[in-house]
Amino acid sequence: MSRSLARIGGGRTPAALFDQGLVSGANFITNVLLARAFGVRDYGVFALGWVAVLFANSLQYAMIVTPMMSVGPKQEQEDRPAYYGAVLVQEIAFSLLVAFVMFLSVWGSTKFFPQWGVGGLALPLSGATIAYLLQEFLRRYFFCTRQSKRALVTDIVSYLTQVPIIFWISRHHGAKLSTMLWIIAATSFAGFLSCLRWYETVTFSRHALRTVFLRHWRMSRWLAPSAFMQWGAGNLFQMAAPIYYGAAASALLRAAQNIVGVAHVWFLGLDNVVPSEAARQMRLGGVDAMLRYVKRIFLQWGAVTLAFTGIVAMFPTFWLKLAYGTKYSSDGFVLRLYAFMYLIIFVSGPLRYGLQALEYTAPIFWTYPVLIAFSAALAGPLARRLGLNGVMLGMCASQVIFQGLVGIAFWMRVRKLRREAALESAGTLHPS
Repeated sequence: MSRSLARIGGGRTPAALFDQGLVSGANFITNVLLARAFGVRDYGVFALGWVAVLFANSLQYAMIVTPMMSVGPKQEQEDRPAYYGAVLVQEIAFSLLVAFVMFLSVWGSTKFFPQWGVGGLALPLSGATIAYLLQEFLRRYFFCTRQSKRALVTDIVSYLTQVPIIFWISRHHGAKLSTMLWIIAATSFAGFLSCLRWYETVTFSRHALRTVFLRHWRMSRWLAPSAFMQWGAGNLFQMAAPIYYGAAASALLRAAQNIVGVAHVWFLGLDNVVPSEAARQMRLGGVDAMLRYVKRIFLQWGAVTLAFTGIVAMFPTFWLKLAYGTKYSSDGFVLRLYAFMYLIIFVSGPLRYGLQALEYTAPIFWTYPVLIAFSAALAGPLARRLGLNGVMLGMCASQVIFQGLVGIAFWMRVRKLRREAALESAGTLHPS
């Protein structure tokens, strides 16, 4: 796996794989510790709060990280200081804005839903949000600029301090939601600050800010609304579960997702290196070179994903009991469906990499209205009649629809580019 990722990253160090293994492993252990320390309801509250943080990160990925990983590798050396300076300004402004909105949302919820009792989480959740976003941006920057070892360092500082502190606090001082969020905020901010000195020398100008923003906007104007609709489409099913069955349902879904989420080691490891490398292949060899590269990734890592999800699906009760004890072990079929869904989700990676290299993200946007309509129509009935199994079946169906529609759009775009290239070549060979 290490050698394979090194080849995928253009012959670079396999630190990207080790890094993602560290991040995914630390997240898995953190969730196991919290699930064991909290009751099912309290862990469900944490899971719902962390969904908001992950949603903010998905917006950041759409508006800043994805354009940076597609546009950044195409920059000439003399243009890099102004480009990455503009990106850094965008990131800081975005993080501050999102953290402020998070604070207002949690604080305001106490007026409309006082029974939730989450008012004390407004400040720690907003603090965890801004620190997590900044640290996540910096590690993505390091991958974009082929500095994967430095990405590993920032995650070591962040996560190898976070896990032992959470373990010690939960064992000796009792677990509180606010305390755990402050720990995540402090360790993430430490990872950001300690490695910011490796951010390259930058320059700032209004012209660069405007130019970079407009170029990024051509991609993010589709990706940012897509992030909203993605969470609306996918999470309508997840939100239906606690509506009918309480916060404990969120805890059960999160527990199953944590186990199959081991696949994030290579899912996100590929996200760290493939988009920028696909953009380089596009610049050096055109569409066909990029397609060969993406196809190789699909075949190699699709086989790894199939083997992993197969093992999880064959022994779901065993894995749940091993990780969480007996209180979660009765939901084996939910874990089996999660494994199947992750196999489908893998397909979205190669499709996204190809579309991003083409700087053509509109199909992702236009697919989500279909998914929202599907989810809005079926989330409630499936959850009410089939319980958590119905929620999972609906989520799997959503993924099948998404990958199918985006795959068709990608294939049609490639055919169009090839026709245009053929016509241009024919015009060059036979000028009128």
